[in-house]
Parts: sequence; C-alpha cells; structure tokens
Amino acid sequence: MAFIVSIAGSDSSGGAGNQADVLCIEALGHHALSVITAVTAQDTRGVQHIAHTDETTVRSQLDAVFSTFKVGAVKSGMLPNAVSIQSLAKILQDQSNPHPYVLDPVLFASSGELLVQEESMQVMVQELFPLATVVTPNISEAERLTGRNINTLEEIIAAGSEILKLGCRAVLITCGHAESDPGVDVFLDSHSKDVPYYIHGRYIEDRSPRGTGCTYASAIACGLASHLTLYDAIQNAKRYITLAIANAYRVESDYWLLNHQVAASEL
Repeated sequence: MAFIVSIAGSDSSGGAGNQADVLCIEALGHHALSVITAVTAQDTRGVQHIAHTDETTVRSQLDAVFSTFKVGAVKSGMLPNAVSIQSLAKILQDQSNPHPYVLDPVLFASSGELLVQEESMQVMVQELFPLATVVTPNISEAERLTGRNINTLEEIIAAGSEILKLGCRAVLITCGHAESDPGVDVFLDSHSKDVPYYIHGRYIEDRSPRGTGCTYASAIACGLASHLTLYDAIQNAKRYITLAIANAYRVESDYWLLNHQVAASEL
C-alpha cells in the first residue's frame, strides 16, 4: 500500500475531482491523501457553483500531507488559480526525493464549463510541466494548450509533440472524444523522438460518465507508486478505466457514474 496525494477540486456529485481520485486510489489498494483546491456544487446538469480554496488552506493541506506521510505518488487535477499552482510547485521542488507526479490539466468540466483562466494555465505550464512525470490532457485540453484544432490521429500526434516542447517529460493525450479511433490514446515521451505509442482500449459508445480523466490519471499514479514503468502504469490504467466505464451505473437517462469496485476486482 502506498500513500497517493490527490490535489483536486471537490465534486459534490462524487463523480469527478477528488472524490473520483479517492475512489480509484482506494479501489486499487492504496491510501488517498487529499488536498482540496476548490469546492464545487455539481449535479447531473453540470457545475452550478465553484468556490476556490484560499491560499492559506491550500498551503496548509500540502504541508500536512507531505510532512507527515511517505508519499508514493502525486496526482493533480483542478488547479484553478496561480496560488494553488505555485504552492504545489514549491512543495514538489522542496522534496529531497522527487515523487512520481501525474498532472491532469483540468481546464474544463465534463459539461464544458471553463475552470482555469488563461493566465493560470500559463503558470501551470511554466511551473508544473517541468516537474511532471506525465501530463494527461484530453482532446479539448490539448487544443487549448497548443492553440490548434485536433480532429485526426495525425493532429493528435502533432499536438503531443508540441506539448512535449512545453517542458514535460511525457504526455498522454486521452482520445475518448476524438472523431477517429476514440478507443486509442496517444503516448509520447522525451525519448521517443516524436514516435508515438498507441494505448489501445475498447471504446464504449453508449455512455460518457463524469470523472474519466481524473480516474485515468489517478490509476496511472497508483501504478507508478507500485514501481511500474510509466508505459506499464498507463496500460494498467487504461484497462482500469475501460472496465470502470463498461460497468458504470446509470443515475439518469444520460448520466452515468464510474464503477470503481468492479473495475478493480476485474483488473
């Protein structure tokens, strides 16, 4: 069992954000530590309200978990402002032994709401991308990071190469919303010389649960904390998220929640 730090917003619906991270981490046999960067009111219609956590509270949470526990890996999601980004960057830089760090650049809510302004996104790129083991944007986030439209597999690969140039060591573009090959994600690292690895999985067309990106990134962090290579951690996480979607349960006609328990038991 490892201690995995989730740095993310709180989702009152329990489908995404810190709640999704905790469900995934605990289902995979690890212990989740929480740093809450925002409190959101969400329901089946989307995000109704967001309250950012103040600077003192963010820093106090970070200090508490990093000073007390032997951290095995770190996963960050929603970092809504420069304060939370810079606080995380400082504490990661201060660690004598760098932790595996999965950065999920949550820029939009599943329902489309913009969560991070341009200025904060630029701070994230400058301060956190160089510290990340892997950055895991979806198609929409990759478009915003690169300023380009992405529709084809070739455009996904080109965007991945461009994101690598922003300073991160590796990038995994999750392609569940791609127009072509939505079951295939694209992974590039700084050693691949723009040659992509394809992460294959079954695309489940009839449902789109909230929290898939959060969960995928958390599952990668769990794999890294278990001393898997990054590639193997991604492959395991892909299997986990595919199972969680396949066994998702319906709350309303078009609203589904991931099934973490079944995913972990069938992995």
